[in-house]
Amino acid sequence: MAEGHEYQPGHIDCFFFQYQTNCEEGQDCQFLHRESCKSSGDVCPVWHEQNGCTDHACPKKHLNREILKQYFLCDEENSNNYCTRKNCRMYHDEVSYFNGFVHSASEVPVLAEERRIESNNFQLNNYPQTQRSLKSASQFIITAVKFIQLAVQNGKLSADRGKQYIKEILHTILFLCHINNPSFEPQEILEESMDSWTRKFPVVFEQYKTHLPTRPPYTILLEIVVDYNGSDNTEKILDFLSILNRTMSVKQNTQQGSSCGNELCVTATVISCCFFQDLERGTKTNNYFGASVSCFGKHQKEIMIDILCYHTWNEYISVAVCMALQGHPQAIMFSPEVHSIAYSRGNPNSQRGVHNINGKHQQHTPIPPCKKCLAMFPDIVIDQQQINIGIDPQQRNNGHTYWPYGNCAEAESFNRLLSAHGDISRGFVVPLGDQFTWESLKRKRKGRLVHNLKLFKFQLGNNLLFYRPSEPQNTA
Repeated sequence: MAEGHEYQPGHIDCFFFQYQTNCEEGQDCQFLHRESCKSSGDVCPVWHEQNGCTDHACPKKHLNREILKQYFLCDEENSNNYCTRKNCRMYHDEVSYFNGFVHSASEVPVLAEERRIESNNFQLNNYPQTQRSLKSASQFIITAVKFIQLAVQNGKLSADRGKQYIKEILHTILFLCHINNPSFEPQEILEESMDSWTRKFPVVFEQYKTHLPTRPPYTILLEIVVDYNGSDNTEKILDFLSILNRTMSVKQNTQQGSSCGNELCVTATVISCCFFQDLERGTKTNNYFGASVSCFGKHQKEIMIDILCYHTWNEYISVAVCMALQGHPQAIMFSPEVHSIAYSRGNPNSQRGVHNINGKHQQHTPIPPCKKCLAMFPDIVIDQQQINIGIDPQQRNNGHTYWPYGNCAEAESFNRLLSAHGDISRGFVVPLGDQFTWESLKRKRKGRLVHNLKLFKFQLGNNLLFYRPSEPQNTA
């Protein structure tokens, strides 16, 4: 703030309008209600340096921490150093805890220069990890875009569909970087190509802080790979994924040249394939593939699973995962002869895991379902070659790794199978409506989703908004 200047309300953005989508005062509010800067996290330098800004369409906020504390600070926090109100709408400068309720510190706009200095300081103190994370995000985008362009050139994808995939991947990765700890700005990931991306897809950059993705980045990539190669040849699909995984690998130690995979927008560790075989009719469905949920961090993984359950997945799979999260893992029944086989992605540069199965050379490692998948889907047929490998099912759910319900690749592959062949499910083990309803299960997932998003200062409105790359204006 310029020294010696007292800003009046008519020169200050309304905290409630900017960060909570509405202000109870409405047109009677003495502060500014400007749409032009809602998506910005930067303080306007003109407002800061020249005692105010007269541009009502200014794209940056006329707010800073001092102003927020002066005009909008919660009165309880001001007097008690903590807030006891569960749904307090006021500005909170500090995190406070009271009777199990947590108030996160409110979002604060800062000067772009201050953010740059803070980011540089963090990167200096955490340089190797930060650089791996940023490189992971960048490398995922580069690899995916090159592959999509190849698919369009070879006639496997239309130009419009390829453009939609690029927008969706870019939006999802920017979202994951935004909810990462620490958060990364698009400029840090895209660097010199930032201007080109913003010109091509401006809505992506407007909506990655306000609209949720509908699926993880690797799931999008897997869908393109299956469309490119066809669903019949599982080995070919896995080979293609291995090539992409190696391309996306980021060096962990430049001196030793070792790789750690793709750290931030994690390449999926397991790929699952399933199909339904009708023995009486002698028919078989296509193969349907899924990837384990690929994002980094416990809360981030919970966010993505809740998005999938609440918005994306087939109702049967959503109910199965929601019920499992409620302590009732067996919720749906499949028709007999639903087959499933999973493969470990493993180290992208390793040749280990090459097996001879039934006299056939195979480099991809079949693995049994984890305990949680066996609990949720007990009547599926596990391919015998998984058992022949001799891998203990505990391997996918040991005491060293936490696998939440809904994380595994089987959920995604079964979702695709049921979306195409809904009659394969024989219904629910526990009829909905007795103890649970679909709406009550969805409310649980939405509640945890909103809580976790608030931890990362995601810009929530009155309703959850989802990014739609197929819509020209991407309106939710």
